[in-house]
Amino acid sequence: MSKGSEGFSFERRVGYMLGLLKATFDDSWKVTIYTEQEIRDFFKEQSLNGVDHFVLFESPKKNPQLFLIQEKWKLLTNQREVSQFLDCCARILARMPNYKGDIHRIWVSRTVPSQNGEKSLKEGQCLIVQTCTSQSLLALNLIFIICDILEMRDVGLEIFKKIGSLLPSAEEAILDPATSFEPVSEFGEKRILPITNKTVVMVNKME
Repeated sequence: MSKGSEGFSFERRVGYMLGLLKATFDDSWKVTIYTEQEIRDFFKEQSLNGVDHFVLFESPKKNPQLFLIQEKWKLLTNQREVSQFLDCCARILARMPNYKGDIHRIWVSRTVPSQNGEKSLKEGQCLIVQTCTSQSLLALNLIFIICDILEMRDVGLEIFKKIGSLLPSAEEAILDPATSFEPVSEFGEKRILPITNKTVVMVNKME
């Protein structure tokens, strides 16, 4: 599976879990979920391409909660991608002058952002959700964060019961770490072999 298709696969997985979340709310709630293309269509602006999911929870008894989410299932992210996300959030909000609820910007990624990217995300008051174990676990962590903000933790646990395995699948393996990811440990060596869910680590006992 190519890196691009992995990214789209992750976005679809997040969308699926957001759908499960939406289904738990009764008719007193209005839950709006837009994908990236639907965001462009709704605001009639095709250049709004830095937010993957727009999620709005509205209830007559609670303050509206808007989540602007960027999802990255890749090994390296850069400052430009962070800036694109923050800029897109600002442009979306500029088109919602009458919105009076809370706003939550969430950066969801496989690995931690760069040092400059993390600084920008913090300055932009963004939450960072990160895990490299599997796409399913990362998407579930996002759902848990949303449920925590909504003060509905029990809903997150119900969704956890409905999904399949959280173990990494074969298509989520790091296919070419020699060209895309070479972490250097304190001992100075580089990983040059593919890391998959079948990777075996051999330890030799020193006499």
